[in-house]
Order: sequence, then C-alpha cells, then structure tokens
Amino acid sequence: MAKQLFYLHALKGHAPQLLDAAVSLTSSAIFENYSLHAAVMIPRDKDPLAAPADSSFLTGLDVVLEIVAPAGVSLRACQRELSPLLSPLMTLVDRERSRVACGYHRCFQESGQKPVRYHYLMVRRQDFSQADYLDYYVHSHSRFGVATPLADYYQNYIDAPAGVRLAEALGLKPVIAHSISELRFLRLKDYLSSDVVAEIGPAASVDEERFVDRVASQSFTMDVVQDTRAYSL
Repeated sequence: MAKQLFYLHALKGHAPQLLDAAVSLTSSAIFENYSLHAAVMIPRDKDPLAAPADSSFLTGLDVVLEIVAPAGVSLRACQRELSPLLSPLMTLVDRERSRVACGYHRCFQESGQKPVRYHYLMVRRQDFSQADYLDYYVHSHSRFGVATPLADYYQNYIDAPAGVRLAEALGLKPVIAHSISELRFLRLKDYLSSDVVAEIGPAASVDEERFVDRVASQSFTMDVVQDTRAYSL
C-alpha cells in the first residue's frame, strides 16, 4: 500500500493546534472518495525504545501523520486534492525540522487495530547498495520481526525521489532513512517483559549491524490518537 508519513514539529506553542488540525484532516471527504485511510500519532514521553532519545529529530516531535492508499490507488494522483488540505497543518509546523517520507508498506503479520506503534527509521550502511540493503532486509532480517511476539510487523520501503518531490512542494525536509520498520502493540509493557523478546532482541541487533548504520538510525514509539482504517477481525 502506498503511504505518506509526516513527522511534524509544531511551531512554539502550537502543538495542540497542530494535533487538532491533523485529526480534523482525517475526516475530509477525499479519504472516503479515494478509499484512503489515515492515522494520527503522538510520540511517547519517557520512551524506553527511543534511540537516540535526545536526537534533533525526536526532540520536539509533536505529531506523526500517516496517509495510506489501497493497492491500485495512486497517492501521487490524489496529491492535487490532498495538498490544499495539508495547508492548515503547514502553517503550524517548523518547516526546517519537520520531515516527510513517501513509499509503500508490506504487512508481514497483523491482528487488528493497535493503540501503540513503534517506528525504526533505518539508514543503510554505506557499503551496501539500496538493492543489496533491501534484499537482506526483506528476505533475511524480516525473520526477527515475524518472530516478535505480541506485535504486528510491517516494513515500509522508502521512495526517496517521491519524498523529495513532496517535501519540496510542501516546504518540508525529506526523511533521512532507507526503510522504516514498524511494530504495533496492544500493550507495550507486555512486549517489553516478554521472554521471547529478551531472547531474540540481541540476535536482531547483531544482524542489523550487517547492513544498517545504527548510529544514524532512529527509533521511537507513539500513541495512536486517530486511526480511520477498518480492520478485519
């Protein structure tokens, strides 16, 4: 499914208004007209999965907006109608710090709607081409996500040129990442206390070092404020 992700830093004192504007956007008619769905998230305070916790990306990050199109629907074709709807948000954000990504996601496992999401913005090692990176990420490293208990697992593949075009059109910056791993939880504390996570976590970290620049990458969790998608049970 094609996807746009907006990582938004509000102008000083405007975080509540930005959140309200993002939630309001999700009720626009375009979402029903094109079968799009949207989610609005806010980063968690005292996040045990934030790494690095004090990065310029994460510090002051106020709202994350996700817009997803079903297979066969072009988000790029919808952009002429989407862009004016995004304008109220753009007046409230710090455009130098806010970032956007375009791409598509693959769902490896899913079990309904979840109130907590984890994003890991992954930067590939310089000695890996994008093709080599994605080949290993999709066909080998994914085994750790599939084995992760108490979590739904997705991989988001970045379309860098599309992200640059959208960032330029909106006056934002493109996300610095080559993929985004995504986990969704019913209860984060259950995941963190799982014996299986304690077992596979170190092995997953070692495997990441084969192809990921972990120092340049960023992870964090969010609470879902709004999710318009209807999930199958």
